[in-house]
Amino acid sequence: MKAIMYEGPRQLKVIEMPKLPMKEDQIRLKSLCSGVSHGTEMNVYRGLAPFFRKKQDPDTRLFLAAGEDETWEYPIRSFDPGVWYMGYASVGEVVETGKAVKGIKGGDIVACSAPHQEENVINAEDAVVLPKDIPPEKGILLTNLITAYNGIMDTHINLGDVVVISGLGVLGQLLVQMARMSGAHKVYGIDMIEKRRAAALENGCDRVFDPSEQDVALEIRRLTGNRGADKVIEASGNAKALNEAIRIAAPDTTVTALAWYQGALADVNLSEEFHHNRIGIKQSQTGAVDPSFSNLWNYGRRVEACIEILRHLKTDNLMDRFPYEDIAHAYKVIDKDPGQVIQVMFTY
Repeated sequence: MKAIMYEGPRQLKVIEMPKLPMKEDQIRLKSLCSGVSHGTEMNVYRGLAPFFRKKQDPDTRLFLAAGEDETWEYPIRSFDPGVWYMGYASVGEVVETGKAVKGIKGGDIVACSAPHQEENVINAEDAVVLPKDIPPEKGILLTNLITAYNGIMDTHINLGDVVVISGLGVLGQLLVQMARMSGAHKVYGIDMIEKRRAAALENGCDRVFDPSEQDVALEIRRLTGNRGADKVIEASGNAKALNEAIRIAAPDTTVTALAWYQGALADVNLSEEFHHNRIGIKQSQTGAVDPSFSNLWNYGRRVEACIEILRHLKTDNLMDRFPYEDIAHAYKVIDKDPGQVIQVMFTY
């Protein structure tokens, strides 16, 4: 069985892995396909994730200085205990079940948060059995879809809103389609990469913009009678894009930041439009939603909703397939030439 190992930043290779032990409440999966998070996983691949330098205190939820034994250290193997950041969008076939497992049987196809390796053992309660009408390749989008769904819920799109999606990677492509489902009157997309803009037009955008070629905020004002966008979701993780999202937003509105930004954001200007237009910024991510509706919309219900949404999403123009043996090359492509790909998927 094959797995992956980081020897250092941007140093990834395929290695042999031992047969994983399994508890009575767990299941063993033969991997069919898995998807790369082009944002989070790239931060880890490049050695930029804060956990290489700090720890997050579970009680205060603050990132604090950490000792040598409390930070991530190389080498890191995908099957090491506690490693969640070397792939978390996997689909596999159940080949073995623990004796305490109920509701899942051999041959079921499940989506789960598990690393890029040929075999995974996970807690049965963490597996999502895919309906037979959802192909495994589509199932790798479930993790990102749950994140995007949280972003849509946190944004509170109203019927008739003008919505701008900044960043048209896989999250942005899902957001475009769900914004349309949520009743947006117009959906505009922003990205510097032509392949992503073309896909977004196919997936429901009314117009797309290359921010390197025009002042997008000014164009959105022209299209909205100088109002600006009712809702802006920033999904690129780029500081300049967050600053432009602030400029694009209508006065007294809130930008949803659905990205993992790295380090200090020197390009974010909190003086001009942010201050004078009273713009808010709300961070949204996969772990939680607005407390005002989190009781009704718990994680289980959000997963159920996303399974239904997955049936209706256009995804055929998103997938870029690589055999698992080429995983190191695929990461290099995402890192150095992201314009080639939207959603890298490994086949096993």
